[in-house]
Amino acid sequence: MAAIVALVSGATTLAAQGGQRLARPAQPSDAERSAEARLVPARGMLRTLAGTWRFDMRFAGNFDGPADVSGTRVFKQLFDSLRLEWTEALEHSPLQGQGVLGFDEKSGRFFSSGVYSAGTSPEFMTGTLADGEPLVTFTPLPFAPDAGRVPGQAFALSVIDADHFTVVALDRAWRSVFTRQQQQ
Repeated sequence: MAAIVALVSGATTLAAQGGQRLARPAQPSDAERSAEARLVPARGMLRTLAGTWRFDMRFAGNFDGPADVSGTRVFKQLFDSLRLEWTEALEHSPLQGQGVLGFDEKSGRFFSSGVYSAGTSPEFMTGTLADGEPLVTFTPLPFAPDAGRVPGQAFALSVIDADHFTVVALDRAWRSVFTRQQQQ
């Protein structure tokens, strides 16, 4: 009988019986892993976009003629490496634009807003980063005033290299090629 008491008294108690609890680190959810996996390439894309860019825009049907619109867009860091503010001026026109482009760490999605001097309402977009390439597809948010009613609203932004990127309407209504301007 003494042997049984010795065996029972030497047994450890379970957590449910008030014994020591061993904590396991919380495992990130699939959504958290996905957002984290997108953070590094998103930050890299935004870092690449910071700077001054000349753009040439062509509307549908103009594939080899002179650009329909040209101008300059400047991207500057806003608060941190995940948000850029931008301003835009067209050549030979008083029209201007400005907005914000960034990445939301929690949702793992890009966002874009813009307002243009020739426009009637602001533009609000959300974007999804493609797997394995520097390409973000933007679509209008459903609450935006003109969401889905304006041709060429949804677009894809593709970084080609450190000195070039394109923005192309998904319905092929227009396309823009941006070339980095060297600092003087």
